[in-house]
Amino acid sequence: MKQQIYFWSFVLWLAGSVFLPACSKTPGNDLPLAVSKISYPDARFLVLSDLHFYDTTLGTSGTAFQAYMNRDRKLLAQSCEILETAVKKMTGEAADFILVSGDLTKDGEAVCHRGVTRRLRPLLASGKKVIVVPGNHDISNPESLRYTGDKTQPEPSISPSEFEQIYGDFGYNGALARDSHSLSYVTEPVKGLWILALDSNRYRENHPGEEPVVGGALSDGTLAWIESQLAEAQKKHKAVIAVLHHGIMEHYPANERFYSQYLLDDHETVSTLLASYGVRMTFTGHFHAQDITYTDIPLNKTLAHRLFDIETGSLVTAPCPYRRVGISGGKARIDSEFITAIPSMGDAFKAHAADNVFNGTVRLANAKLTHFKVSKTEQPKISRQISAAYVTHLAGDEVRPEKPIDTEGFGLWLRFIAWYQKDLIEGWVTDLPPSDNALTIDLATGAVE
Repeated sequence: MKQQIYFWSFVLWLAGSVFLPACSKTPGNDLPLAVSKISYPDARFLVLSDLHFYDTTLGTSGTAFQAYMNRDRKLLAQSCEILETAVKKMTGEAADFILVSGDLTKDGEAVCHRGVTRRLRPLLASGKKVIVVPGNHDISNPESLRYTGDKTQPEPSISPSEFEQIYGDFGYNGALARDSHSLSYVTEPVKGLWILALDSNRYRENHPGEEPVVGGALSDGTLAWIESQLAEAQKKHKAVIAVLHHGIMEHYPANERFYSQYLLDDHETVSTLLASYGVRMTFTGHFHAQDITYTDIPLNKTLAHRLFDIETGSLVTAPCPYRRVGISGGKARIDSEFITAIPSMGDAFKAHAADNVFNGTVRLANAKLTHFKVSKTEQPKISRQISAAYVTHLAGDEVRPEKPIDTEGFGLWLRFIAWYQKDLIEGWVTDLPPSDNALTIDLATGAVE
C-alpha cells in the first residue's frame, strides 16, 4: 500500500513540476507587408541575461543563507565579481548596444537593483546603449530577504514604477513608445532598427507570504499595443528585434510538458503575431540555458516565416555566457563568450562554476528522491545522470549519448522513476536545430549557415 502511495505521490510531484488572448489580427492573405521586404541596418550588439545580482551585505553566512543556497545553483556570492568582469570585457567590445533580458537581481531587492545600475554604467560611459527588461524575480517579489544567522528578514523590493525610474538610463528614458499596460517599450538604438522590449512578467499576481509567480504572460492590452508598434514599424520601414524574459517556443522536446512556466503563456499566439510582421529574432532568457531554436510559422497557404528564439544562459550559472551579435549585409552572425575567470579565483573559477551547478543539481535531485523513499545508495545512480543531462543543456550544442539514461543496477522503484523522467532527460540532451553558440542567420530568408 505504501509503495502505491509513493507511486502516485511521485507522479503528482512530476506533474506539478512540469515545468489565449487572441491577437487582433489573424495572419492571412492580407499581410500588411511582405516579410521579405524588411531590410536590417548594420549593427553590433551584445546580449546578457539572468544576472541575478546579489548584494552580499544582505548576508552570505549562517544557516538561513545556507538553507537557501542548498535549494539554488546560482553563484550569488560571486555575482558582483562576475558582472564586473563581464562589463569590463564588454566595454572593450565594438558594440552599439547591449540587451539584458531580465532577472537582473536575486529576488527584486531594491539594494540589488541599485547595485546593478552602478555596475552597468561603465557600458554607458563607453558609448554603448543598454536596453533592459524585467524578469520574474525583479519586481514586487515576496522572497526579497535579508539573511542573518538562522533567520530571514523582509528586504524592500521595488514596484513597477520604481523599476522604470531606476532603469531610466537603461532604455526607458529614450523610449519611442510605451505600453500603458506593462513596462514594455520601443527604442531605436541604431537608425532603422527598433527594439521591442517586452515585459512578460506577472508580478501583479505576487502577494506577501506566497511564492512569486514564475510564468509569464502578455495581456490583451499589451498584445494590442505590440501589434500597433509592429504596424508602425512596417509603415516606417523599420526592422524589429524583440527581447523578453520568457521563451516563446520550446527549446527541447517535452519543454512545455515538464517546464511550462519557462514559456510564455500562449506563446504560439505571440510567435505568430511577431512572425506575421516579419520579426526574425527574439532574444530571451529565464531557463539559464545557452540555446537557440526556431519554428516556421505558416502565415497563409503558401507562405511561412521562420522565427528564432535566441535564449542566453545565466551570467551566474555555468558556463556564465553572454552573446555577441553582428548584423551586416542582411545577415546576423551570433557568437558566444564566457566568463572563465574572476579576480578572487583566477582561472579556477571555470571549474568552480561547473562544479557548483552540477553538484547543486545532484543535491536537488537527491532531496526529491529522499522524499520519495529512494535509498541513499540508489540516489546517485540516477541523480548524477539527471544532473549531467541538465548541465549539457545549459551549455548548448548538446551531443546525445548512446544511452541518455543507463538503468543498469536500478531497482524496480528507481526504474519507474527513470521511465517517467525519460522524456525530460532525453529532451535535455537533444539539440533542436540550429547550433546554439555560433551561427549565421540570413535575415531575409531565415536560412542558417
